[in-house]
Amino acid sequence: MSFQLVSPISLHDRAKTMIEFEAEYDGKPLVCSISRRVLEQLGNRDGASTEELLKLFEEHRPTIAAMVRKKYEVGVVDFVGKVVVTTADLNRRGVVALS
Repeated sequence: MSFQLVSPISLHDRAKTMIEFEAEYDGKPLVCSISRRVLEQLGNRDGASTEELLKLFEEHRPTIAAMVRKKYEVGVVDFVGKVVVTTADLNRRGVVALS
């Protein structure tokens, strides 16, 4: 099974809390979102601007991809099939960067 995150040109920030992006799993598009707080915690930058969040997304792409892939593969999606990454995912064991 192939998996990759699609590089965002911009992040769609709904209500200034969750940022939407896309991934591709086995050639199929997968809508995802990640909380701003996760990105800020990954980069140790509270109150990051949207531009900073884009950089943090790229810097931590392998970790984000691992979290998304793990949740999707075990079926942890919301009611519309979206994978939502929250701060709780940072504390879960077994999340490792993909090579």
